[in-house]
Amino acid sequence: MIHISYRRPVFGEIIFALAMGFTTYTFGEISGFQAWELLATSSSGIITLCYIIIVGSIYILVMLLHLLTVKVLKINHLKLKYYNELLNIARLATLLIISSTIVLLLLNIPFTKTKIFSYPDYFKIYYTIITMASILAGLFIAIITMIYQSIRNIISDKKREHNNNNEADSIEESMEE
Repeated sequence: MIHISYRRPVFGEIIFALAMGFTTYTFGEISGFQAWELLATSSSGIITLCYIIIVGSIYILVMLLHLLTVKVLKINHLKLKYYNELLNIARLATLLIISSTIVLLLLNIPFTKTKIFSYPDYFKIYYTIITMASILAGLFIAIITMIYQSIRNIISDKKREHNNNNEADSIEESMEE
């Protein structure tokens, strides 16, 4: 289950995916290209996007693993709070890697080389692939936003803890005097 503080990244992902899909649809209609031409020209860009998402998501997982070894998370009350957030990010990154790999494999099917599909079929295939690419790109942005929020929360809690320790020390010093 997605934590309530991740509403902003999820809404951002949805807005990005809708904007990218709408823009692609609009430019596809304005250009007047046939669906199979659009599929042929855009497939290399979507393949590149999938590779970038796969590599980026793997890097995110490595970064999360490194973050879990940092001494900031060794404090007991921070462990439970942030391990669940980082686990959600890791799950989403893993799902993104799997989904990007599936889209990458689908794009290796030579749809434009075969003439067995009618225009409406190419239209459906093209916009299905564009929709999937929009969702993948939006999820990638959501993961990056979630990582930023988690790191910001860890740092602010660490600062708050440090300030509380300084206040406690100053109170102890004043009581000793």
